[in-house]
Amino acid sequence: MAQPNRNPNQLPVLPIRQTEIKTWLTDETMSPLGRELMKIARQIEASDDPALSEAAIEQELLKRKGGYLQEDGE
Repeated sequence: MAQPNRNPNQLPVLPIRQTEIKTWLTDETMSPLGRELMKIARQIEASDDPALSEAAIEQELLKRKGGYLQEDGE
């Protein structure tokens, strides 16, 4: 079905707001919390550990909260 009065050259409105990288953000301009989070992010990037899958994250949360885990990992 055609949409009347729509500019064909107009970019679509995305439901997700795009992130802007702030080039002015440095260790000197960050808050103490921001510096600590960046330090942790760099340590994670430098490690060789693969990222956890969604299922692995759910299992880890259950384990840390004392939840029940079935034997087959589900």
